[in-house]
Amino acid sequence: MRFNVLASGSSGNSTLISTGKTSVLIDCGLSARELAKRLESVGSSVDKLDAILITHEHSDHIRGLKTLIKNPSIRIYISPIALKSSILKDSFNLNLGEPLKAGQAFEIGDLTIFPIKTPHDSVDPLVFRIENCGVKMAVVTDLGYIPSSVAYELKGCDALVLEANHEIDMLRVSSYPWATKQRILSQVGHLSNKEMARFLQEDFDGKANYLVLAHLSEQNNHPEIARLAALEALSSQTPLFATLNEQKVSIAKAGSPLGWIDL
Repeated sequence: MRFNVLASGSSGNSTLISTGKTSVLIDCGLSARELAKRLESVGSSVDKLDAILITHEHSDHIRGLKTLIKNPSIRIYISPIALKSSILKDSFNLNLGEPLKAGQAFEIGDLTIFPIKTPHDSVDPLVFRIENCGVKMAVVTDLGYIPSSVAYELKGCDALVLEANHEIDMLRVSSYPWATKQRILSQVGHLSNKEMARFLQEDFDGKANYLVLAHLSEQNNHPEIARLAALEALSSQTPLFATLNEQKVSIAKAGSPLGWIDL
């Protein structure tokens, strides 16, 4: 199994996971044209997709769906509640997979998918743990904090794509409206560098060989600040986390694919 974060940020989110037999996207928050361009740039294409998994109904996670649902070979997996609140609510002839429900695992080809409930200000927010032949990875973004229930489901993962949205002090002095700041800082907002680091210090089991920091705010964070927060948190746990060295902590970008990570 391998994965590639095609885009990550408020302008759009999408992660490609492939085994050679099965290819799925987690979210498609780019326009269909841009998504096709990025898929081609990493050696894939829309026609090779088996399914799209939707974490929640916010536009930066479903922007391309209106066009992609016209491809009959792609099955769409989404929570029924999220579907009713999404841009797809009035669409017909959707090629829907089984309804997503937290805690209920299902299979797509040779991938096993585990939906996990998270705290975020959407109608039914989920993140996903993906398994193939004993290898596990998870994409964990768009949550205000990491509760113990989520931390438990992340144990044993070989790779984590983990939100590091903002540096709290940068957000507080930013030009964002006060209401927006309060939303982001809330327990149903977005994960700060501080909460990301707390998870790595207190709840991370050290199994993952790869950590990708994702959904960074362009205005309220900086890649090196987020990366330093993660490395400092990990270094406090050495030698337990010696496998997660500096080279294996990377930053997902909004404007271009991360590159393939093989597990």
